[in-house]
Amino acid sequence: MVMEAVDASGGEHAELRRRNLGRMLRPRQIAVIGGAAAVETIRQLDHIGFTGAIWPVNPRREAMEGRACYASVADLPEGPDAAVVAVPARHCPDVFAALNARGAGGGICFAAGFAEDGIADLEQRLVEAAGDVALVGPNCHGIINCLDRVALWPDDHGGDPAESGFALISQSGNVALSATFQQRSAPFGYVIGTGNQAQLGIEDFIDALLDDPRIHAIGLFVEGLRDVDHFARAARRALEAGIPIVAIKVGASAEGARASQSHTAALTGSDSVYDALFDRLGIRRAESLTELIETLKLFSVTGPLQGNEVVSLSCSGGEAAIMGDRLSAAGLACPPPKPIQRIAEAFRIQPASVGNPLDYNTRTWGDTEATAAGFEAALADDYDAAILVLDFPPPGRARPDNWRSALDGFLRAQARTGAPATVLSTLPEALPAAARDACLASGVTPLQGLSEGIRALVHAAQWTQRRATLLAQPAWEGPFLAALPGATYALDEAESKQRIAGYGLSIPAGTTTDRAGLADAGASLEYPLVLKAIGRDIGHKTELGAVALGLADADELLAAADTMATRLREVGHGDDRWLVEQVVPDAVTELIVGVVRDPACGPVLVIGSGGILAELVHDTRTLLLPADHDAIRRAIESLSVGRILAGYRGRVGGDLDAAVEACAAIGRFALAHADRIAELDVNPLLVRPRGLGAVAADALVRLVDTTGAETLDPDIGSV
Repeated sequence: MVMEAVDASGGEHAELRRRNLGRMLRPRQIAVIGGAAAVETIRQLDHIGFTGAIWPVNPRREAMEGRACYASVADLPEGPDAAVVAVPARHCPDVFAALNARGAGGGICFAAGFAEDGIADLEQRLVEAAGDVALVGPNCHGIINCLDRVALWPDDHGGDPAESGFALISQSGNVALSATFQQRSAPFGYVIGTGNQAQLGIEDFIDALLDDPRIHAIGLFVEGLRDVDHFARAARRALEAGIPIVAIKVGASAEGARASQSHTAALTGSDSVYDALFDRLGIRRAESLTELIETLKLFSVTGPLQGNEVVSLSCSGGEAAIMGDRLSAAGLACPPPKPIQRIAEAFRIQPASVGNPLDYNTRTWGDTEATAAGFEAALADDYDAAILVLDFPPPGRARPDNWRSALDGFLRAQARTGAPATVLSTLPEALPAAARDACLASGVTPLQGLSEGIRALVHAAQWTQRRATLLAQPAWEGPFLAALPGATYALDEAESKQRIAGYGLSIPAGTTTDRAGLADAGASLEYPLVLKAIGRDIGHKTELGAVALGLADADELLAAADTMATRLREVGHGDDRWLVEQVVPDAVTELIVGVVRDPACGPVLVIGSGGILAELVHDTRTLLLPADHDAIRRAIESLSVGRILAGYRGRVGGDLDAAVEACAAIGRFALAHADRIAELDVNPLLVRPRGLGAVAADALVRLVDTTGAETLDPDIGSV
């Protein structure tokens, strides 16, 4: 957990708050408290068609939008299901305390000026005052429920009434607002701005929305997660219910991370960790708001795809070629159609011209029924999705009859076959509202934009595949220990290796000694040897000149020690402790394997290209702990060194099994000390030829001193 929301109450209070959140999402009566923003909220409620009771509260006004004002919350007929609190920040705790006293369901805190501005004590007071009231915000726009015509939202928006669709949960109110301005016929069900998440977080809203059968998918705009444990449980519940989650995560760059922290006071984990987290939970990740909306639209209208085999239909050879290239690059397969003769006859083309993607030409252009027959023949195959590529001319520039005929033919074919179907315009603006409406009425998804549309199809196919894999596994339960009190201290290399070796990591044959014992230490091993100066203040040995490789005999060993000792004394390192090890002569390649403590997810495993180039190459994969052998293997194989381990261009391959087990051993050590570990680094892990193992040539463990005694757990021993 990154930053636990204030909740001193027990499970009974949490359950009451959960029920209150349900009341707020689908309210029967709404209190609107404040001045100008309160008036705007009433306007928005009237505009969207809310039919319940609206109770304005303002002691200085007689009426708002034709409704008599109440002087205070205490004067309301009863505790409202929902309230929009649009008063200055300093007054918000008092208003929420009054709502709590009346037994209100939930409240939107519109005001800014809390933790996001460094005023955490005011936010703390707000949460305490809210008690069992479900608190949204502060610093948020609120909630739009298009399904029940509710707008707890003191601003203009583009949400329209709908029967079913998807929900968008956003930590940024303005991003949520902009999303509602889409002109893509995306069926929004709910729009929720979470703001600072002082009490309720993204995970609470996911849980609540899963209780609404009208929601077919959930979109997220994430700046940072505060309760990863709860988030993981909510995401698993969505996965089990068959409700896809698609997320945009911002804060990948240093600049983005700083903006996220200042905007919502949320700690932001590294981008690679969120990739790993979303993958582990079956959450699809979108790179843009348009990709997010198109994907959610597809999930809501057509639904998840059962596989990755598609058929692409267009009246242009150029479009067919583009689709072939893009679909293949995206990992979507285009199997050749089977009823070739029937398709050829229907479209009046030569059988040799029938393929997938299909250029059906324009011989049936304008003949709706003939076109429908051709499309019906093409859709008769067992494809996971059919795609009609179709761009309409701008209004007033050409008669749209022929294009509409093609669309109507496709919709007839889909109705006859029941095939999962989409219409894709290569240009986002080239699919007019009338065409989109016709698609939606037929259960066909109108996708706008070549890149975004294909990405949506990929998400819909890969979500199904990943869901099946994840549901066959136990739900992920990570350490969830992110923030640790206390100073950190490092074990030296010898200590680090020995500790991890206790969990199955192979290390070179070697021994530690002082200067007087070096000759005997060398004699007990086989030359050539490696000599290293060790100490808790010696980290990067190469830069300090604290390592000597390939020492052939005792004379070279002792001479290297003397040279090294002189150099280290000059820079203030005076410990007389040495590690002597046998050289590992036959490494095929090197890996770097480490554990870092992420602000969101706690300790995570990082695997990448190793050695001195590790910081330059940045070829790494991040895995959440615990990580099984299959996940580790896939991560290693996806690296550049994976090809070397496989025997690149006929060269000797590496011991992949041993590399996987070495990474697993490091993961086991990290899990056993999840409450203490600050950092772990094995660099390089030398992967030897097949059957000969993988050996940790260097290691560093950094721990948190929570006791002041710098001790490890009893099973490992004292430092």
